Amino acid sequence: MAKHPTTIRLDSALYKEVLREARKTGLSFSGVVQLLLHAFAEGTIHIGVSQHTEAYVRTLEKESAALSRLYKAGKVKGYTNSKELFRDILGE
Repeated sequence: MAKHPTTIRLDSALYKEVLREARKTGLSFSGVVQLLLHAFAEGTIHIGVSQHTEAYVRTLEKESAALSRLYKAGKVKGYTNSKELFRDILGE
């Protein structure tokens, strides 16, 4: 397989962090990049950007669990489709 040298610009702190973690698993920095790019090309890894903090996500998880308990106890109404939900909201 032909290799194409590629240059990428990284924050030096990020590079050092990735290199440190890569060495723990016996990989080079280049090896990590190649694995990630192969996984991305195969569709086995999806890259997304989240603007939510971990604290916010934990709060959502707690609220979701509480709502689930209320639903199971029959204290909140569930919907099987969006039309039913909107009918209820709009009072139709």
